[in-house]
Amino acid sequence: MNAQYFDRARSAYRAGDYSAAAQMFLAAKDPGELAGEADHLRGNSLMKLGLFSDAAQAYADALEDTSYGKSGALLTNQGKAYAASGDLHAAVDSFTAATKDASYATPYKAFIGLANAQMKLGNVAEAGVAFRSAAIDGTNPAPASALASLGDCFVKLGRPADAVESYLTALDYVGAHDDPRAIEANLGCAYQAAGRSADAVDSFNRATSDGIYQLTAEQSEAFAAAREAAVAQRQIVNATGSVPVTAADPLDPMGATGNFMPDPSDTGFFTMTESEMIQEDKRRAKVRRKHRHTGLKVFIVIVLLLLIAGGALGFLYTRGFGFPSQQDAVSGLLTAVAEGGDTDQYLSPRLSEDNKNRIVSTIEGIGDATAEVSGLDAGMTESDATVTVSLAPGGTLTYEVHFVRSDNHIGWAIESFEPYFGDVDESGSSDIDTADVATDTTVDPGSAA
Repeated sequence: MNAQYFDRARSAYRAGDYSAAAQMFLAAKDPGELAGEADHLRGNSLMKLGLFSDAAQAYADALEDTSYGKSGALLTNQGKAYAASGDLHAAVDSFTAATKDASYATPYKAFIGLANAQMKLGNVAEAGVAFRSAAIDGTNPAPASALASLGDCFVKLGRPADAVESYLTALDYVGAHDDPRAIEANLGCAYQAAGRSADAVDSFNRATSDGIYQLTAEQSEAFAAAREAAVAQRQIVNATGSVPVTAADPLDPMGATGNFMPDPSDTGFFTMTESEMIQEDKRRAKVRRKHRHTGLKVFIVIVLLLLIAGGALGFLYTRGFGFPSQQDAVSGLLTAVAEGGDTDQYLSPRLSEDNKNRIVSTIEGIGDATAEVSGLDAGMTESDATVTVSLAPGGTLTYEVHFVRSDNHIGWAIESFEPYFGDVDESGSSDIDTADVATDTTVDPGSAA
C-alpha cells in the first residue's frame, strides 16, 4: 500500500473532503491488494457522497481482507448501503450476516437495520423479531426507539395488548433523542384497539398536552373514538352504578380485528425466541383461517397481568438489579480489605492483578469505614455510582465507582474506585480522535461517523 496516499486520504476524510478521500483510498492500494481499512473508509466516504451501490462494493472489498476483521461493522454498513440503494433483499442478507458475528461490539445496529428492511418488505413478524433483539441487546444505549417500533409491529399483527406493553416499556427507557409524545400517541391507539378507551384518552391527552405534537389522521380518529366510548361508559356507570362488561363474540373476541384474544404466554416478547415468535404468528394465522365462520366455540381468556415471571425478571435486570447489588459489592469490598479477607469476589474479573492491588491499596488507606451508594446510574451491564465513605474518626470521602456484571452475570463487581473531587472543566479537549476516525465502524446512509 502507498502509505503517503493513505495518509493524505485520511486527512481528506477528516476534513470532510469525501470525494478526494474516496479517490485517494482507492489509489493507495496496489492492483489486486487486499486493504480492509482503506476499503472500509472508502465505503464510508462513498456513503457520504450518496453513492450507495459503490459503497456496498467497497465494503465487499474490505470484507475480502479477513486479516482486517470487523466483519459485523462492515456487513452492517453494507446493509445500510443496499437499503439506501433500494436493494432491500440484499440489505436483509447483509444485516442478517452481521448479527451472526460474535465479535461485533454493537449488534443492535445490525438488528435495527434488519428490522427496518423487513418492515419495508412487508415482513412484519420478522421485523418485530429484529426490533425485539435490538431492544434487549445490552449494548444498545437507547432501546426506547426499538421498543416503540416493536409496538408498531404488534399493532400491525393485531396484537394490541402486546403493543401496549411495548410502548409502556419504551416510555420507561426514553432518552434525550426520543419523543415520548409520539410514543404516547401510539400507545393511545393501542389502548383503543384493546378496548381500553379511558386509558387511550389519557395517553392522547399526555401526547398533546404541550400543544407541540400533532396527531396523525389515524391517531385523531382513534382519539375521537376513545372519547366517545369513554363518555358512553361513564353514562352507563352513572345510570346503573356498575361498570359495563363488553360482550365478546366467541369467534371474534377482539372485535373488528378478527383476532383471538391473546393467551398470556403470547405477551412475553422478552422471553420468546425469534423462531417461536414467527412460528406463533403463523400458527395463529392458520387457526384464524381454519376456524373463521365454523361456529367453533372459543374460550375467552381475560388477560389481567402481562409480562410476568421471566418478563418481570428481565425488566429488573435491565434496570440494574443484581445480587450482590452495587451497595453490597462496595460494602463487601471495604469489609474484606479491613478484615484481610478475599477481595477478588468483589472486583471485576477483567481487572489485571496490578489494577486489583491498586484499588485494594486505595481502600486500605481509608481504614475502618462504612460506605453508602449516594447516587447511582444503573444500566443492564454497567453502572456508575457516587459512593460516600464515612470514616471512623469522623468526616467523609467521596468516590466514583464503576461496576460491571460479575462472572455469574447476575451480581455486580467493582471495576474502578476513584476519588471524586467535583466537576472538572474539560475545555480544550480535541473534537476528533484520529484513531477513531481511522477505525470507524458504522455509518448512517449519507452520514459516515
